[in-house]
Amino acid sequence: MSSPSPTSRDGWAAAVAAVTVLAAAAVPLPALAAPAPSGPPASLAAAAVVPLPIDAVLGGAGESALVVDLSAAPSARTGTVAVTVGGAARPARLVPVVSPDLALSIVVDASDAGAAALPGWLSAGARFSLAAPARARSVVIADRRPATVVAGPVRGPTEVVRALGTVRSGGDRDTAAALALAARQFPGTPAGQRVALLYTTADGAGGLSAASLADQFRTAGTLLVVVGTTDPDRYWSTAAAATGGFFAPAGDPVVVPALDQVETALSSRCLVRFAGVVEPGTRVAASVRSGDLVLSGETVARAASPGRSSLRYWLLGGVAVGVLLVGSTVVLVRRRRSRSALVVPASPYAVLLGGPLPPAVSPPTPGADPPLGPPAAGTMRPMARGRASVPDPPTDD
Repeated sequence: MSSPSPTSRDGWAAAVAAVTVLAAAAVPLPALAAPAPSGPPASLAAAAVVPLPIDAVLGGAGESALVVDLSAAPSARTGTVAVTVGGAARPARLVPVVSPDLALSIVVDASDAGAAALPGWLSAGARFSLAAPARARSVVIADRRPATVVAGPVRGPTEVVRALGTVRSGGDRDTAAALALAARQFPGTPAGQRVALLYTTADGAGGLSAASLADQFRTAGTLLVVVGTTDPDRYWSTAAAATGGFFAPAGDPVVVPALDQVETALSSRCLVRFAGVVEPGTRVAASVRSGDLVLSGETVARAASPGRSSLRYWLLGGVAVGVLLVGSTVVLVRRRRSRSALVVPASPYAVLLGGPLPPAVSPPTPGADPPLGPPAAGTMRPMARGRASVPDPPTDD
C-alpha cells in the first residue's frame, strides 16, 4: 500500500484541526467564579436611611413610649420597629397616636379675658372630636376658676359636642389647675395614648415654668398640644415640644389653619411602645423599616427640670425653719413659766387679799447671821422651837 502524499497528509491534518475546533466550540467552558462583593449586602446597600425625629420619652402604667415623627415617610407607620435602651434590645411595637385607643382631654379657655375667642375654640374642639376615631374617649375641661370637668369621660363625639355647646365664659383663668386636671384623666392608660388639647389666649400657665409643665405631662405619659393666639418667649412651644406635642398658632378670630395643623401633625406622630421604665439620662435608639426605607434616630431620656426640684427644696426648707421657730418659742415660754413658779411671795396674806406681790426674798443661808434691824411691818418673824410665826405686836409711838 502506497503512503499518502504530502498533500494528502496536510489535508487530513487540516480536517482533524477543524473538527477539534468545532467540538471545542460546542462544549461550554466552566463559568468563572465572580469575586465576592466587598460592601454591605445588596438589600441593605439599596435601603435609604433617613433621620427619625424622636420628640419625647414618655412613661406611665409600667410602660415607656417614644413619640416619633413619621411625616417624612407616612408609609412607615406599618413598618417594623427595633429599640435599644442603654444598648440592650427590647421588644417594641409601633402604634399611631390617633387611634381608637386615643384618650383625649379638651381644655377650653372659658375666662372673661378669653371671651372673644371662645366661639372659635368651641367650634375647633367640636371639629377635632368629629374627626377623631369613633371609639376614642374624651373629657371636656373648662379653664376658669375653679377648673372643672364639664363632661366625660365619654366615647364618640356626640356628648363632646353637646358639652362644648354649654360652655360659657366667666371669671378668671385657672390654666395651671385645668392642665393638672387634664394630666390626671384616664389613669392606667398606656403611655402616649393620652393627649391634652388646650385652646387658649393665655400667655402661660399661671406662673408655672414651661419646664415644670412639661415634666408634669411627661410623667403622666401625656402629649400636650396647644392652640393659642400668643406664645411669648416660646413658652407654649417649649412645654409642648418636650412632651412630644406642639404649639399651633391661631389667628384672632381665624383658627382654621391651626386646626388643619393639629390634625396633620398628630396623624403623622406614632408611638414606639415597650415594657419597662427608662431612667433619666439613658440613651434610647429606635429604627423603623418599611420596604427599602429605614428611619433611624436616638435620644436621651430627660430628667426632671432643676426649677421644680429647687422649688421643692425651698418649700421643705421653709417648713423646717417654721418648725424650728415654733419649737424655740415653746421652749422659751416654758422656761419663763418655770422661773415664775420659783418666785415665793413674802406674805401669803398679800395673795389672799388680792394685793400686789412684794419682791421675792431669798431664804437665809443656814448658819448665817440674821439681817440687821427690825423686820418690816407686815412681815412674819420665825419663832424658835418650831412654833408658828405670828405677826409682830403693834407698837405705840
